[in-house]
Amino acid sequence: MGQKRYYENYEWRLMLKKLDFYIIKLHILPFLGSILVITLVLLLDKIFDLMDLLIRKGVPIDVVIKLFIYALPFILALSVPMSVLIASLIAFGNLSQSFEIIAAKSCGISLKRLLLGPIIFSTIVFIFMVWFNDKILPESNHKFKNLLIDIYIKKPIAQIKSGLFNEIGNYKLYIGNKDDRTSYLQDIRIYDISDYGKTFITAKSGYIYSFEDSILVLDLKDGQIHQLLDGFTKKYRTIEFKNYQVIIKLDISMQIREREFRGDREMSIKQLIEEMERKKKEYEMTKDLDLKNYHKMRINQILVEIHKKFSMPFSAIIFVLLSAPTSSIIRRGGFGPALGVSFIVFTIYYIFLIGGEELAKKNIVNGAIAMWFPNFLFFIIAIYLIRREEY
Repeated sequence: MGQKRYYENYEWRLMLKKLDFYIIKLHILPFLGSILVITLVLLLDKIFDLMDLLIRKGVPIDVVIKLFIYALPFILALSVPMSVLIASLIAFGNLSQSFEIIAAKSCGISLKRLLLGPIIFSTIVFIFMVWFNDKILPESNHKFKNLLIDIYIKKPIAQIKSGLFNEIGNYKLYIGNKDDRTSYLQDIRIYDISDYGKTFITAKSGYIYSFEDSILVLDLKDGQIHQLLDGFTKKYRTIEFKNYQVIIKLDISMQIREREFRGDREMSIKQLIEEMERKKKEYEMTKDLDLKNYHKMRINQILVEIHKKFSMPFSAIIFVLLSAPTSSIIRRGGFGPALGVSFIVFTIYYIFLIGGEELAKKNIVNGAIAMWFPNFLFFIIAIYLIRREEY
């Protein structure tokens, strides 16, 4: 009798394991497909910017491809948790539509038990994404920024805006029109800031190019140099030229500092904690109230970035808990309904996340609370819906 019960229990456990693998299997293809679709959608904005660099500004294709690769991890940090939600909605939607959930319940298998496999799957995604956000994402953000600096050095016209005054080195530069591919400029006006605007240069056209990393050359055609020789006597002279070169020396030390500097989104968890400890020491040492408030705000901003590396990946687990009862209510499978529901859920989630981040960065709300509140809110909703479906 005992042996018979043992085999019955063994067969039951084996059946549950098969059920877990079956439900996980239902998640895999929708998950991978969703990552592809959502990543492409979120990349559209970046793709237009990159195509502008390639076509209009003449940046080499290999550099543009590198920028694309470095931009990808930031998009994946958003698309992967959202893909878990879509995959889970599709999987449980199909199970509900084919009455497999009802069949499982009639066999004594609760909705909570059906969630075991997807929770294991989403936990694996969570662990991977924490590692990804800590190791891959900061480095890619840092390399993306440095590659843009390289582009602006080698292709200085890329950062110059036409119709506006652009401050470069000791000069303010106005360009009426420009050709990004050839670096050709029209309607040029240059103020020399170093001599308090006493020198003003105009030219009908010209070219801009960089020499090494620290020198910018403006090769001007058909223009005039206007110089105020004496501010008291108002002595003034005008020099006309056919060809004239303006050499702008760039601060190479500033470029090095810009390359080495890491913003909050370019730091690993370890680097963020070290930065936060430095700010805490500065906060304790300073007596100035304004500085204290600044350091306190910076500590909270760093706290936001630390907790965001965990809270966004953890949303994958929350979304699985939410998707099962939601699918049971909707009773429809397929990509369309899942995408519609997930869009609403993720939009609400992201509004709370971004809103919390902004409040935390202004030191109105604690950074940890701001980053975990959306997860807590959707966890409460998920538990309520699960209990409602169970009873």
